[in-house]
Amino acid sequence: MSVSKEYNLRRHYQTNHSKHYDQYTEKVREEKLQELKRGLRKYLSGSSETACPEQKQVLANTSPRERAAAVQPVEDVAGNLWEKLREKIKSFVAYSIAIDEITDINNTTQLAIFIRGVDENFDTSEELLDTVPMTGTKSANEIFSRVEKSLKKFNIDWSKLVSVASTGTPAMVDANDGLVTKLKSKVAMVCKGSDLKSVCCIIHPESLCAQKLKMDHVMSVVVNSVNWICSRGLNHSEFTTLLYELDSQYGSLLYYTEIKWLSRGLVLKRFFESLEEIDSFMSSRGKPLPQLSSQDWIKDLAFLVDMTMHLNTLNLSLQGHSQIVTQMYDLIRAFLAKLCLWETHLARNNLAHFPTLKSVSRNESDGLNYIPKIVELKTEFQKRLSDFKLYESDLTLFSSPFSMKIESVKEALQMEVIDLQCNTVLKTKYDKVGIPEFYKYLWSSYPKYKNHCAKILSMFGSTYICEQLFSIMKLSKAEYCSQLKDSQWDSVLHIST
Repeated sequence: MSVSKEYNLRRHYQTNHSKHYDQYTEKVREEKLQELKRGLRKYLSGSSETACPEQKQVLANTSPRERAAAVQPVEDVAGNLWEKLREKIKSFVAYSIAIDEITDINNTTQLAIFIRGVDENFDTSEELLDTVPMTGTKSANEIFSRVEKSLKKFNIDWSKLVSVASTGTPAMVDANDGLVTKLKSKVAMVCKGSDLKSVCCIIHPESLCAQKLKMDHVMSVVVNSVNWICSRGLNHSEFTTLLYELDSQYGSLLYYTEIKWLSRGLVLKRFFESLEEIDSFMSSRGKPLPQLSSQDWIKDLAFLVDMTMHLNTLNLSLQGHSQIVTQMYDLIRAFLAKLCLWETHLARNNLAHFPTLKSVSRNESDGLNYIPKIVELKTEFQKRLSDFKLYESDLTLFSSPFSMKIESVKEALQMEVIDLQCNTVLKTKYDKVGIPEFYKYLWSSYPKYKNHCAKILSMFGSTYICEQLFSIMKLSKAEYCSQLKDSQWDSVLHIST
């Protein structure tokens, strides 16, 4: 359910659960509710007892060994997974970590640490390494201490640490006293000559850049209108009825959330396509919006719809598990190239890539008004993604080894790369399977280059995996789950990821 309102809850219950529970009424219904609550408490606390009678019957028909395995506490299950993770980490030839933090429902800051490692067969693994409650100060020293303790718990070799991905907050990336600076010092001390790479989450700069398009004179009208309609039950019901009577393609509006950038594009698109219905409804309720009759305002809205949809497409393509950092960087470079193209097109009033704006444009100079927005967005992207520029030659050597200019390759790798570029058998394999699959077929006669590729393959391009964990945490850490001990909660999270 998008919003926990009575109407949504009732609809969800009637759609999914009424056929099972409508048979219970009055006192019997109350007793059934208490039984379900007791079962939830036992499940969350790892009790071996089972709440459901059906499940008890299933367990009664199993052997003692199967029954013991089926009801083992959550901590035992997680313990087995921790041991497997320790064994897996021992096989890594290179690994990176991603770190992010969030405040849970108990107002405790949780630090999430994920590890991404590559073994000698170029098999990649992404795993939750640790979640640490930050009950004290949240300084770089404290965060470094917690990270160091977590790595020590798994006996991880510091010399194999390649990069750290973070959200780019001062505590993480401050040049003098940030976490990344301390990690670099630690790695340099353990392994002289090693240079720890620092990557600011690609998705965060993308969202921050997108907020440069705020255009408050448009967003304020949209947000206030949507909230006025959707937050009042009667208004929402009557507006939904109006859309139905007018045979609108949508049944309602969507809420806008400042934190969730993706919601902006979806809200704007639906608002634009329901513009006439919204104007009619607001006027009939004595709250007319003169902006909805202004051609200039509508064109600004249309441009914002197109631009946010382009940004949403980029954002979605950057998300997901096991993304390769080079592919994510390629997506950003492609978007920068698109911005350059759009700037040129708008100068000629070519609105081919802005269909919503094109549908309301009446003048040949309409596109010129939005060139400054494109330029500002392009500049912001270039500035915030400077981290990846530092490693661009290393990334290109991984993704396009056969087209890389040898002068751009580090001297320690040049001999092996020349041999590789002249090897027609491997070139054929590269063309056939692509990366990263190609590196599984790389011969042992390229040890330095293989090590370089393992390092790049181990890099996180974003902290998306941490944010996904926080989504699981918010959904799971409810009234009873929030009472679990830290060790139990770690076990639940490790199983769920």
